[in-house]
Amino acid sequence: MIRVYGSRISYYAGKLEAYLRYRGLGYELLSMVDHAREIRAGAGAVQSPVVKLPDGRWMSDSTPMLAWLDAEQSGPSIYPEDPGMRFLALLLEDHADEWLWRPAMHYRWSYRQDRDHASGVLTDELLSGSRLPRFLKRRAIARRQRHGFVQLDGVDETTRAHVEQTAMAAFDGLEAVLAERPFLLGDRPTIVDFGFVGPMFRHFAQDPTPAELMRQRAPRVYTWVARMWEAPPVATPGPGEASILGQVDAPLAALLREACETHLVQLRENARAWSRGESHFEQEIQGWRYRRLPVSRYRVWCLEELRRHWQALDEATQQELQGQLPEPGASVLFDAEPVAESGYDPERNAPFNRAINVFEDGVPR
Repeated sequence: MIRVYGSRISYYAGKLEAYLRYRGLGYELLSMVDHAREIRAGAGAVQSPVVKLPDGRWMSDSTPMLAWLDAEQSGPSIYPEDPGMRFLALLLEDHADEWLWRPAMHYRWSYRQDRDHASGVLTDELLSGSRLPRFLKRRAIARRQRHGFVQLDGVDETTRAHVEQTAMAAFDGLEAVLAERPFLLGDRPTIVDFGFVGPMFRHFAQDPTPAELMRQRAPRVYTWVARMWEAPPVATPGPGEASILGQVDAPLAALLREACETHLVQLRENARAWSRGESHFEQEIQGWRYRRLPVSRYRVWCLEELRRHWQALDEATQQELQGQLPEPGASVLFDAEPVAESGYDPERNAPFNRAINVFEDGVPR
């Protein structure tokens, strides 16, 4: 039995749980607070999720965890066999993980009904041992989350409309893909599905405001979320069964364009700021100016990993992909500009390395 430490409304715990259910791997979901000291000693940082394997090893970070777990399984991999398509899948997973986090947190903590729901769940999970009145505990959690993960992460009156616009772009993009096929790259789940299920499941499909928007605007996405929670493992495809896309089609191209215009620009500006030793940076995304965003060492590593995967491709594949990845943003994957070094996981032991938070202390300052 795998021990998963995390929250039942967590973005990344939901992503991991969907994968464990898909593979039929038994697990139990446990409180982070009750085991914080053990988690910090074993994994390096308390975050959701952290995993303790039956053999006593600790894992952290959903992306390398899924990569390691999948390599241990029989049956079709969740990673496309074609090198070019595999790279694009990893890029879209990173986009879902690191860009959609901002609108997901905004909808959860900026809207009253959503804030009331999430603060109640987290109060019961994290502060059940406190003697404070429940309404004070809920208020403290809501204030901390809204201030740290919304206001200090660049969401204000000048950017709020764009933050919501990017969420709707994700709804529309996924809706168009799912009009063509049951999963995002074909007839079975891939790493792209598990990447997008993070924000779409535990945030957008469960928090009241975005859930209603999803039901009205993107009903196929709402159905896909449930499909991902109950997706059965798929047997190895027989000869002639094309279960995964072999090339980029128009709906997938739209998702890639959005990733290049948003996520890759953010990764580039974050890395530049890190290289200058700055704690905050500005960026212009799709014509919208974001000010005083917190620099993330972890996201410097995310860019390093994407560039590492790019460099592993042969020249012909790189040239083909350059035609499918537009500016602004795409060139950060392959240009000669020096990229800041994160210094994180230099021995490439992830998911068994010492974890760090996306932001230094867990919450942006």
